[in-house]
Amino acid sequence: MVSEESLISCFSNLGCDVSDKSVVDKCLQLCHTYDIDEETFVELWVAYTVPHSLNIDPTVDDLSKFEVEELKKTNKDSHEAVACITSNVKTDIEVKQGIFDNVLDLYSTGESSTLQPSNARCTKYARRNFIETVRNKPTKRARSPEETESDSKLRAVDQTFTPSTYTSKLNTPNRAPSVTVRGKVLLHFGPNVKSWKKQNEYRVSIVKADNPHVPKDAMYMYEILSKQGAVLRSSCESFGARLCHIWNDTMMGPSKSSIRYVRNVQSISQRAFRTWGRIFIKADKSVGSKIVMLEGCKRSKGSNSSPVVRLDLSGIKHYSVFPGQIIAVEGINTTGDTLIAKELFVKGYALLSDLPKLSEEITIYVAVGPFTPFDNLNYQPLWDLIECVAEDEPDILILIGPFVEYTHPEIKKGTLKDTFHDFFEQIVAKILQHLQGKSTQVVLVPSNRDAHHDAIFPTPEFVMNANKLGSNVANLHSMSDPCTINVEGLQIGITSVDTLRHLGQQEVSNTSGMDRLGRLANHVLSQTTFYPLYPPFPGLNLDTTLWRKYACFEHQPHIMILPSDVKHYCKVVNESLVFNPERLQKYIYTKLRVRPVNSGRWDPNNVSCEIAKV
Repeated sequence: MVSEESLISCFSNLGCDVSDKSVVDKCLQLCHTYDIDEETFVELWVAYTVPHSLNIDPTVDDLSKFEVEELKKTNKDSHEAVACITSNVKTDIEVKQGIFDNVLDLYSTGESSTLQPSNARCTKYARRNFIETVRNKPTKRARSPEETESDSKLRAVDQTFTPSTYTSKLNTPNRAPSVTVRGKVLLHFGPNVKSWKKQNEYRVSIVKADNPHVPKDAMYMYEILSKQGAVLRSSCESFGARLCHIWNDTMMGPSKSSIRYVRNVQSISQRAFRTWGRIFIKADKSVGSKIVMLEGCKRSKGSNSSPVVRLDLSGIKHYSVFPGQIIAVEGINTTGDTLIAKELFVKGYALLSDLPKLSEEITIYVAVGPFTPFDNLNYQPLWDLIECVAEDEPDILILIGPFVEYTHPEIKKGTLKDTFHDFFEQIVAKILQHLQGKSTQVVLVPSNRDAHHDAIFPTPEFVMNANKLGSNVANLHSMSDPCTINVEGLQIGITSVDTLRHLGQQEVSNTSGMDRLGRLANHVLSQTTFYPLYPPFPGLNLDTTLWRKYACFEHQPHIMILPSDVKHYCKVVNESLVFNPERLQKYIYTKLRVRPVNSGRWDPNNVSCEIAKV
């Protein structure tokens, strides 16, 4: 039964404002009409708003369009799909078997009988198809066909990306903001900035920070379950012990020496003790609720599995936990199977980075993909942004993938005569061409959702042919995902994964009235990793070994960029400036003005941030 309270809670979890009663009534009506629960409805709504460049806060008019374009269509498609499943089962099995055979041939002989290119790209092609097959996606990512494609198909876009070379669908709406909306500031943080145009000739140095980054030739898909378990257990052991150490150091008085620390979460005791472990959440279908469990990292002698207890949080006034979170807990366990928590400790923040060494103010523009609307490949939002960049000439332009979104309808059709990688290089070449003669340095961060790149997280940096990119290639910097870039000592942490939305949908909390987006961002910082959720969100191919090596940070960045489909925001969290630039597909980007440190102490409130329309 769909309830109004549950629906509002699901919307607030993603930062949506549903204060209008008519909007809530419309949502409830749609849930009943199409027989979907509150959580599914909100997920469908968010997925609809992004490609359609709509505000994530629902209105009655937008919900009506959503019903016509999404719910009715999906309902019709599902009925048609049921009718043809039987006839397609045999064909589907044969196709998947063929893919598995190709991959097995590739690994056993070094080449495949049906995949002709015998180079590194062939291996990436096979790995991508293998990953998609395991995920059981209805549409697999595949490289676009070469010159064997029918000549009747139109080339989606040529090297110049001019409108004359791309034939859009008839009646395709113009999604660019109106003249009155262009440049509108949606959110402002920090001191006012009189002008964003270039003020000096200061050229900054951009390098990777000292923490490890995914190498270009990173190997993945070689994990076995035992190794994966060992990695998770090791990270839980080391981080949990660190949490207890920090917690003990913050204690005062006689209780500091009297408290007992144990490694076994199943220890039976009527006295309070402290231990640590990893959270996982189990659904209780009988009552429709979630049960919070704590998995320890010390195995019993002769056991192949880690000890697990139920975590009773009824005695905690405010809490927020999620699967994969490593916590320290104080409580009692009188039965061995339930740990009654009295206090939780999760503040395992990394050490703060050293002070930036900037001698002048610098300007940074940030934009996140997808960079083109869902119904064309003109990339008009990107070119409008580049026009602004060419005019204002910021010191740094950070572009975060996906650049070639693998779920884009035009990409899924496979009508491009170029390979996806060549198509991507044409985009980069045009960006550099427009910025020729400008001092702006461009930073590219990939996404595991890029059709031309590795479908794995953490994701290696792009490998591009410098000869195809023009003479301005010296201003281009390719980074991995996640990455921390060092700009004259200013540490900027970046990831393309929607960590906040993933956490928000898996979190179990009792924190009514508290700042939700700030709390989700705090989870990232307090767990010292760009992606603290485990198991990962469906659709994210997480390599645990790479995650342990390259997705954690020993020093907390001064600025954290956490892109998300949820509403844009900018907040100070534990002395880091954390912001969500939203998606350029919606013509939204972010501008930063970072000033030199004069007081001998880093102050994120001295950074100016504007999230605005292009």
